[in-house]
Amino acid sequence: MGYERRSQDPFGALIINMKPLFWTTLLALALVLGTASCAPAITITPLPPVVLDVAGTTLTKRVKASAVVVPAQETKLSFSISGLIKEVNIREGDFVKKGQPLLTLDMSEQEFGLEAAESALYSAEVHAQLQRIRNKQFIGGKLVYLSGPREQILVADAKVEQKRALLEVAKAALAQGTIIAPFSGTVVEINISSGEYAQTSQGVIILATLQDLQVETTDLSELNIASVEKSQTAIIFIKALNQEYTGEVTSISPISETIGGTVVFRTILKLDKKPKGLLWGMSAEVEIFLE
Repeated sequence: MGYERRSQDPFGALIINMKPLFWTTLLALALVLGTASCAPAITITPLPPVVLDVAGTTLTKRVKASAVVVPAQETKLSFSISGLIKEVNIREGDFVKKGQPLLTLDMSEQEFGLEAAESALYSAEVHAQLQRIRNKQFIGGKLVYLSGPREQILVADAKVEQKRALLEVAKAALAQGTIIAPFSGTVVEINISSGEYAQTSQGVIILATLQDLQVETTDLSELNIASVEKSQTAIIFIKALNQEYTGEVTSISPISETIGGTVVFRTILKLDKKPKGLLWGMSAEVEIFLE
């Protein structure tokens, strides 16, 4: 009869044999789920934009930032007084040396004042000299000049110093009519011509050291500036030239700026070698090595 029962239910034995396996699997799954529920939650903390690079066995920290090519020196020059432009001594693109006159106002009145001050000083000096030579006598066969009263000499000397001070004032007034190059560089822009009227503090010339270009960061965040120091080496990628160059940090601004809601510190980098074709305003990407 046992044989006939198995033939009537061919899957019965299989179901009976699978029950232990089913309960064992269910128990193992419950243990796994229970263990997982007791594990601490994993928290992901965003990292600051510092790049970690493994070179062999050395771990190198780097800071990335966008940058732009700028002159080492740049200034907008203006007159401290108003007047008509008498002479433009330069053209855009000219290289000028420190101390070279660039623009001159019509200073006819100041020139007359300078001549008058020079004449007044000369007269005061002659008068003071005459106060010292009031009398002349021959003593021991030699011509001797006797000085006048001391009070008159002191007054004459005081007038000489007064006229000399007025001469310096006249010279300073005349000097205000000429713009002098404060450093050697290239005349980038001239915004006025001969015969035009220049207003006080109106920017008329832009002078820059195009022969000495450097790289200035634009978005170096406050999160990383504390790790950046002078003399740290860097790789500088000039986008327009599609080439990487080496350089180093030369200065870090002590004052922050806020750009797009982000606090940044402008940092200056000097290229080890100026590449051919480098121009003011080209964009760049820099990687500063912190270690």
